[in-house]
Amino acid sequence: MIPRPISRKILSVGPDCIDPKGGIGMVLKTYRTIFEDFRFITTHKECGTLMKLVVFVKALLQLFPLLLGNEIEIVHVHGASKGSFVRKAIIILLSKWSGKKVVYHIHGGGFKDFTKSHPKTVTYILKRCDTLVALSESWKDYFIQEIGCKDVKVVPNIMNVPREDHRKRDPHLCTLLFLGKICDEKGIFDLMDIMEEHADDYKNHLRLLIAGIGDSERLTNFIKEKKLENIVSFKGWANGQEKEDLLNISDIFILPSYYEGVPISILEAYSYHLPVIASGVGGIPEILADGIEGIIVPPGDKDKLHEAVAILANSPSLRLKMGESAYKRSLSHLPSNVEASLMNVYSPLLTP
Repeated sequence: MIPRPISRKILSVGPDCIDPKGGIGMVLKTYRTIFEDFRFITTHKECGTLMKLVVFVKALLQLFPLLLGNEIEIVHVHGASKGSFVRKAIIILLSKWSGKKVVYHIHGGGFKDFTKSHPKTVTYILKRCDTLVALSESWKDYFIQEIGCKDVKVVPNIMNVPREDHRKRDPHLCTLLFLGKICDEKGIFDLMDIMEEHADDYKNHLRLLIAGIGDSERLTNFIKEKKLENIVSFKGWANGQEKEDLLNISDIFILPSYYEGVPISILEAYSYHLPVIASGVGGIPEILADGIEGIIVPPGDKDKLHEAVAILANSPSLRLKMGESAYKRSLSHLPSNVEASLMNVYSPLLTP
């Protein structure tokens, strides 16, 4: 637990962490458990465009008096690219103008492409920060070598302690689980294509459970039009107990993304002893060794994706072996270990 005398000096800002609808929010929800006094301002919620603007304006109104006061020393900004970057850039500039130290914690896997489109703006903002937090060593190298940032530290993504109940797993049916945003970038529609193509092979042998938000109408229409209801189930948004139940009844976690940072969903799957099939993008190769914790596939390669599914679906012993390796890998992402990494970020910036 980060003690109150320190935590009172740190203000965190980022997306909703009370009822999170994304990976950053989930990380922040767990962060709340390791700060004795978690001072936080919500800058974004999953809602209509007008309400998103209202949420951000409200965040700025909450921010101003804290920046003008003397108690806050560090503003810890959690963000990604696109609209998130714009919001956080405003907060970073205001925080620096008021004399605060700024830690910019970059989570999004699409940050490299975003930087290519806006190189001068991104470079300017990143170099204004006192410390950047990266999710992996490869991202750290990118920020140092490509952007020219001086102080970049790695803080592993944090996850909750799992609540396991292996008795819920069906020994006669292999269950694949996808947790994430329903969009092309996450590869979910590539996965749906192979489910359609191999539906006859999968019937009575394999099923896919999907939970998330995004283009859910497109997904449900696909399932209905292709008559995949017997092998694919869309659960909508799942959080808390619902997500834990899905992890407990699943045998394989799958995330065939095109862009990623270090997905919290993979780490959560590891903690439930699940082997993982994922694309080798972003920081994934640093947490997923091909053939050890699961199988890495090229993004967009549907043949390799089907091959990986078939290998694990047909080998319970291999799933068990990889799942145990995955669980061991997850231990470094438990709250107690991440707390130490955070203190390594904060300590040099705090007034002695």
